[in-house]
Amino acid sequence: MQRSSIRAAALLLCPVSHAAIAADYWSYAYKDFDVTAVGSSGYTVSLAHDVARFDKALNHILQLSERHPPTHIYELEPKQEKDLLGEVGVVSYKFSGYEVSVITDTRADRNSPRWGALFGYTGSLLVSGRAVRAPYWFQVGVPQLFANTEFESGRIKTGGVSVGFARVLRGGKLIPTRIFLRMQGSDPQLRAPSAFKSLFEAQSWYLAREVYVEGKLRTEFWRYLALMREGKSEADAFATSFKLSYEDLDKLLVDAMSEPTHVFVVDVPREPPDNQQPRKLSEAETKAMLADLNLQWQHRANALRLASEALQGDPHSELSLRVLARANLQEGNFDASLAAVDKLVALTAPSAAALTDGGEVLSRLAREVSAKQAAIGVDSDTLSRRARDAYEHAIGLDPDYLRSWSGLANLYSSPHDSAAAQAFVARAQPMMEKHLESAALARALATMCSRTGQTAAAFLFGEYWRADAITPRDLDEALAFMARMHSQ
Repeated sequence: MQRSSIRAAALLLCPVSHAAIAADYWSYAYKDFDVTAVGSSGYTVSLAHDVARFDKALNHILQLSERHPPTHIYELEPKQEKDLLGEVGVVSYKFSGYEVSVITDTRADRNSPRWGALFGYTGSLLVSGRAVRAPYWFQVGVPQLFANTEFESGRIKTGGVSVGFARVLRGGKLIPTRIFLRMQGSDPQLRAPSAFKSLFEAQSWYLAREVYVEGKLRTEFWRYLALMREGKSEADAFATSFKLSYEDLDKLLVDAMSEPTHVFVVDVPREPPDNQQPRKLSEAETKAMLADLNLQWQHRANALRLASEALQGDPHSELSLRVLARANLQEGNFDASLAAVDKLVALTAPSAAALTDGGEVLSRLAREVSAKQAAIGVDSDTLSRRARDAYEHAIGLDPDYLRSWSGLANLYSSPHDSAAAQAFVARAQPMMEKHLESAALARALATMCSRTGQTAAAFLFGEYWRADAITPRDLDEALAFMARMHSQ
């Protein structure tokens, strides 16, 4: 998770005191974006269309792939955002390996009414596989650069000067690039608000702006960033990409402060009308949505309470049952978790996501029972069979829902499942080739093949994993996996 630092119970159903949700929420699905916003239906549609236009502009500017994971944007009422994130007007985002969630509110607007959503969306791209393994200054500066965007009838204007950042830069000396380019988010100097941290954020915005808007050393920086994403050290990437020294770059950046400034203008027509209509959430649906966000942001007690309240209003709430199944599992309340899964899979038309949640919970319960860490009246083989059936049902409903494929791969990762794993590879390989950007799926398949003796397939999926590993740690693990395979 990245968070903007610039005003950037165990029972399945239990008696609850109902706290009313005063705000009206609307949900609207558009292309790969699912937007839930407080306010009006028209505002929600407009926000989704603007994010879709912004995505096209960003693909052009950053030279990103147009394929990206499903993205959920939540623009919340301030009190509910504060309950989740601790304060109002901030932005937070998470990437699960398969989909992105962004939380903001209408007060996170800075100089643009879309600031919060665009900042969160841009930031989420940098941790979700399209601009992966970028240095920390890039992760900080690029979202700040493009969040202030103006939408006109047929074009988008972005990348303009931030008065606040410009003021910070004029007030002090730049951090030497030899130090600045290598700084990590874990650096103690960046952990708490300070003049140095403000300068780092302003300089990150400034360097991103000079590269992408003003075109300073753009080719060199693209090469530099590409090498770092391949796992090269900062020093090696710099030496290979630039003909100038760090000190020369320091001087270039200082001199550029007195030059004329420009903005990026990208021709992006308005999104055409579509047949999908926004839908007003009921109070039970709103509570289920908030329960799911609380669970994602690790507030399990709130998630359990809200999910239980939602089920009081709608006993068939799929999302609430999903939350109860996962949250109770995390709490070690295995009986309650299984009871929630039983209700979930018994719904008239459970979604692929719900069935996959059920499969994941059942798989974990099978392991707990097998290890004699749980006694829930069901043996591990039955739980594993039920998990497999849930995953297969999910794949039948939506073959492109990749989490279900990964779940089956994890289920078949024991040597005694080698026959099932071999048959599964023949089915999974075309799906992997269709979604080469999914490092999470590649990792699951590579691991399964390694553990079940399918060496050639393990190498193939391992290469996919290495090529698209999301974080430096994930890349290190992919490289270590490939090294182990070569040593066998």
